[in-house]
Amino acid sequence: MEFVMNFIDGAIEFAKEKIDKVMDFWEGLDDDKRKLFIGCVVATVSVIVIASIAYSIGKSQGKKLAIEEEDF
Repeated sequence: MEFVMNFIDGAIEFAKEKIDKVMDFWEGLDDDKRKLFIGCVVATVSVIVIASIAYSIGKSQGKKLAIEEEDF
């Protein structure tokens, strides 16, 4: 049980250090750089969402064509 608690404590400390590092980075940016960073994140997420939607549509169309071509 002590091993599990030490593992959890280590994970919490690691996460806290990473969050502090990101917050220090964020606080160091001026307003224009923050807006640019947020815009880049939004654009990246939008591209990922659109690509995943296109992939799922293409995959479903491929299954539909495969079913129509089979002879039963």
